[in-house]
Amino acid sequence: MSTLQNRLVDHGYVTTRVLAPSQDLKSGILRLVIIPGVVRHVRLTPDSDDYIQLYSSFPAHEGSLLDLRDIEQGLENMQRLPGVQADMEIVPGEQPGESDILITRKQDKYWRLGFSLDDSGTRSTGRYLGGITFSLDNPFSLSDLLYVSATHNFPHYGGKGSKNYTAHYSVPFGYWQFSVTASDYDYHQTVAGAVEDYQYSGESQNLGMQLSRVLHRNGTQKTVLTYDVQARRSRNYINDTEIQVQRRQTAAWRLGLQHRHYISQATLDAGVSWQRGTRWFGAQPAPEEIFGEATALSKILQMNASFNLPFTLAEQPFSYSFRYQRQLSNTPLTPQEQFAIGNRWTVRGFDGERTLNASNGWYIRNDLAWRTPLPEQELYLGMDYGEVGGAGSEYLVGRHLAGGVVGLRGQLFSTDYDVFIGRPFSKPAGFMTSDVTAGFNLFRDF
Repeated sequence: MSTLQNRLVDHGYVTTRVLAPSQDLKSGILRLVIIPGVVRHVRLTPDSDDYIQLYSSFPAHEGSLLDLRDIEQGLENMQRLPGVQADMEIVPGEQPGESDILITRKQDKYWRLGFSLDDSGTRSTGRYLGGITFSLDNPFSLSDLLYVSATHNFPHYGGKGSKNYTAHYSVPFGYWQFSVTASDYDYHQTVAGAVEDYQYSGESQNLGMQLSRVLHRNGTQKTVLTYDVQARRSRNYINDTEIQVQRRQTAAWRLGLQHRHYISQATLDAGVSWQRGTRWFGAQPAPEEIFGEATALSKILQMNASFNLPFTLAEQPFSYSFRYQRQLSNTPLTPQEQFAIGNRWTVRGFDGERTLNASNGWYIRNDLAWRTPLPEQELYLGMDYGEVGGAGSEYLVGRHLAGGVVGLRGQLFSTDYDVFIGRPFSKPAGFMTSDVTAGFNLFRDF
């Protein structure tokens, strides 16, 4: 009986009880009675902020079986917003098996304003990028999130520049979540000609929607299924005259599975996705399809894994993190969908002015971090390696890159920062990049 009770608790049914009623055991049969634990009410405590719709955030509803996983999902939906703290208490109801779920919820702010500055741009369009993000937390009382952001090269140059605008909205509903993101990117640069200089410019618009569903969760694991639909449009110009052969309008869908597993103090994330290009939303064949060089009807398999392990060495707090990303495709891909390595987001130690691109590729990133005695300051060492292959790689100067960085990150004067310096360890002959690369990221949230 205790084994059965423990199994119920392990599956989240913490108020369901297994009882043995009075009976004659001479027959050799033991009869057990299960009293289901059900939810009577889900309500906020009197001292909670009440601008919230509990029905949409919480999968646990009145009359349903009380499942601890439903409560955990509800708290996670609420606390997805940075300014929200939520907790719960289960109290007995009036009838046997009934329980009330009392939610304590606090939200300090309903809006945030963030400023960013980094040097992740390129020499051709502006190295330094400044950004501003305005966020509304829980604007419609649905634990939803709305933000708009703008990024611009800084300072402004007449002959080159870039700007990007993004809008995002996401809302959970129990184990489901829906999000939509739209962005608009423009850039321009001056190209030297034999007689006069030309202005080369471009613009692109992206729209993406995602629907996700938590398939399974328990005390240590969670598995999420995602479905994305994406549409993209891009144009390029020389002196305001469009280059017709570079016009693109594409669409695709992606089905993905993401899993998280807590193993003692470590965290393991792994995922896989399949992307398929379509002719939806007026999508057009890619210019490369005329000569069979590439196709917008792509078939792309992507895999990812990450691992984080905090540990103590010589009484000092350290952490090791690992990240793996891989892309496979048996179709030749357009430049926008090719796998690229050689920048601060993939294989570090390179300036990002040039990358190795092909249809297939993978990279691995390793970080060893030491939490210094100074509060909220972390020193880290990173070593990365990556390769590309498949269609498009036959025209490259090489197929592999290796590099590393050393950096310091943390928070000073309420500003998050990351400063680093890196260098290439191995690269193909003829692959031009700086011998030493330095970079920084700054972010301040109000």
